[in-house]
Amino acid sequence: MSTGLIIAIVVVVLILLVLAAIAARKRRAQREVERQRLSEQAGGHRQEADLHASKAQEREREAREAAERAERERELAERHDEKADDLEQKL
Repeated sequence: MSTGLIIAIVVVVLILLVLAAIAARKRRAQREVERQRLSEQAGGHRQEADLHASKAQEREREAREAAERAERERELAERHDEKADDLEQKL
């Protein structure tokens, strides 16, 4: 082989290596951008999930309080019913 051909091959190989390195950097940067985007999106989803969990706990507490009020009202109604029965029997 001639010296010129060897130099041309070496230059082409070096150019290909530089292009491969540039492409690798670009892919790495794109992956980083995508990772950051997904991280931000996941953070938003986490906040939304926390909000829904908080609302669910509040609704659960409200439901328990309503059930307790209903039970107190039922007991009060039973006492009134018993008093009414007692009064009817006395008549």
